[in-house]
Amino acid sequence: MPDYAAQYRQAMADGAHDFARTVVTAATQAAKAGLITPEEVAELVAEVKADPPQ
Repeated sequence: MPDYAAQYRQAMADGAHDFARTVVTAATQAAKAGLITPEEVAELVAEVKADPPQ
């Protein structure tokens, strides 16, 4: 599975806010399908809270 938190961090570092939102959307769909762990979801949520897309 992709590391959504790492992808989000990289997108934000690159200023690619639209892609950062896409990463969050993909992670949400993966979580709903049970494809990522609660820990992975929590890690991404922490990243988004620390640095929300504009």
